[in-house]
Amino acid sequence: MITFGEFAGVLITDFLQARKIADTYSAALSEEYHVNPILSGMPVPHYTIDEAEIDVPVKVMGIKKTEITQEMVKKILVKIERNLPTLLYRNIKNSYYEKQEHNVWLKNGAVEADQVGVSLDPGLEQDEQARVIRLSEEPQLKACYKSSVASICTLMNTYMNTYIEENNIGEMKLLDFTDAFVSTLKSSCKQEFGSYPDTQTPFIDKSSLKKMCQIIGNTMFFEFKEIFDQKDGILILPETGKMESSCTPEQLMRVKLKIREQDVSFVVDKDENSGETKRFLTLG
Repeated sequence: MITFGEFAGVLITDFLQARKIADTYSAALSEEYHVNPILSGMPVPHYTIDEAEIDVPVKVMGIKKTEITQEMVKKILVKIERNLPTLLYRNIKNSYYEKQEHNVWLKNGAVEADQVGVSLDPGLEQDEQARVIRLSEEPQLKACYKSSVASICTLMNTYMNTYIEENNIGEMKLLDFTDAFVSTLKSSCKQEFGSYPDTQTPFIDKSSLKKMCQIIGNTMFFEFKEIFDQKDGILILPETGKMESSCTPEQLMRVKLKIREQDVSFVVDKDENSGETKRFLTLG
């Protein structure tokens, strides 16, 4: 038994495979035509399945529905625990301290300013020489952020575990769970970075934190997707022959599919300002 959706997908896939076989053979023939002095001036035969209609009886066997189990929920927590630390640190690094710069004073080549977490020696006078330094060049601050990432991930695992226990995940949609994840991540980041000095807090404005959490949420969305994808559908038993004689009228369903061939092309769009190119599919 398979679902009706799987059955229809297999039929369409077979037509795609048939088109691929025909195109491959036409390509091989073109080589033969090219080297044959008699055939070289003739068009290479190429056939397409412009339209096909299928009429097949199927027996309806019931409804298939996959519920989210506790074991599946545990997999979600494992994904958060495994993937979030690297993902979180990379986004903090990319969206904040790789781009933040501070003026620091130098005395004999040593950093003396306290803007980046380096203690200022009161016995030293400020030199006129200054340079711009990125926060990512400060190993102490880098270590602080890595430590904070670990703390945030621990908080996230605890909070999400509580969230799963207090809510009926089986009735929850993927987007609802992702929104809860993003909201929990924002709260955890605020809690962790709330004790940082202003000059070291990664997300001074709310929009920066919100953007980062949404980016991470969109990434984790695809991690959660395989858990929340419900493989629902009508279970059917495709058969040939005199099915009418062995089925009740309620069980029998005749499926008529009309398949029309369409060509798919790649279109490349280039952003004139950034120079970035995006490739997407379009129907011919």
